[in-house]
Amino acid sequence: MRIAVFSEVYWPMVSGVGVTLLRLTEALEARGHQVRVYSASYSIPRGRADRPEVHRSPSVPLFLYPDVQWAFPRLRDVSEDVRRFRPDVVHVATEFTIGLTGLKVARQLDLPLIASAHTDYDKYAARYGVDWVLRAGWRYLRWFYGQSHRVLCPSRIYQEHLHRRGVTHTGIWSRGVDTSCFNPGYRSDAYRASVGVGPTDLLVTYIGRIAREKNLALLLAAWDQLGPERGSAKLSLVGRGPLEAEIRRRQIPGVHVAGLLDGRPLSTAYASADIFAFPSATETFGNSLLEAMGSGLPSLVAAAGGVLEFSEHGNNAWLIEPNSVSAIADGLRRLLHDAALRRKLSEGGLRTAEQRPWDEVYDQLIADYQDAIDVRHMTRAA
Repeated sequence: MRIAVFSEVYWPMVSGVGVTLLRLTEALEARGHQVRVYSASYSIPRGRADRPEVHRSPSVPLFLYPDVQWAFPRLRDVSEDVRRFRPDVVHVATEFTIGLTGLKVARQLDLPLIASAHTDYDKYAARYGVDWVLRAGWRYLRWFYGQSHRVLCPSRIYQEHLHRRGVTHTGIWSRGVDTSCFNPGYRSDAYRASVGVGPTDLLVTYIGRIAREKNLALLLAAWDQLGPERGSAKLSLVGRGPLEAEIRRRQIPGVHVAGLLDGRPLSTAYASADIFAFPSATETFGNSLLEAMGSGLPSLVAAAGGVLEFSEHGNNAWLIEPNSVSAIADGLRRLLHDAALRRKLSEGGLRTAEQRPWDEVYDQLIADYQDAIDVRHMTRAA
């Protein structure tokens, strides 16, 4: 099968969507499929070449979120490239200019079209103070999603949200975890020492985008509120994003900003922690939480969004009231001082991760691609 993927975000931009699509490309290619990705232009890390499957369009930083590039695709160039690639199906993963170009090309070339929804725009709009765009935004999204054979959602919780918004031709493209990459065996005393944690100290870690919508301001306020109660514990923030430079400048006592990690260093950062803090209330799934569970971490989790699909309070996670400094502080206090609870949540998280292999996820996605192709063939025949 030949799949053309359209997305504003892709390697080297690191986000939940970008990482998901990179993993998708690698998994599909490992299964013998061919993938062509149409994306925006990002600065390629020094000494690295761009990935061979990518076609880039000229772009500028998005004014509300400068880490994301707003692309200006040349429809003729993209269409010619798609013709040469000869895809069996088009997958649009973002709804902006790149996704719209994918939609136009699919219509122009009479190709089956699958869409996937990754972002809870209602919650993002509230975080960035642009709620006023939602009414027009949802009119556009209903039209955009309406062009596709099916809209794939990362969780049933977000699928129900789309249904309430009038998008009902949906399916599930869930997420998995590779427990060979995320497991307790990567724990490293050397890594812990590098962030100032001794053998008997506790390390609390957040891994994800360093951005406003992740509620990191609340996490830092809760950390400050705990004060002397946290003892010698340290908080490490792993990732990249718009708030990273500001948090570094503040030089908050007991807080380490590790920056972006991937590969084995990322696996080590997970496994070397004692508690995973995940205060975000905007997740449509929560990939980082599942990776933390695979790494054997007891997790403090805001009880909102897609994480509720696989998080059970007191069993594999400690769920707290969303968007609350006091709830985060109370939860951290409990986990910092209750070793038995940490062990219980760790064991539950490991069981959850073992039940979510990637193979089943990709089997279902390929079946959805094939269904879109079959329906288009039947429509042509009719």
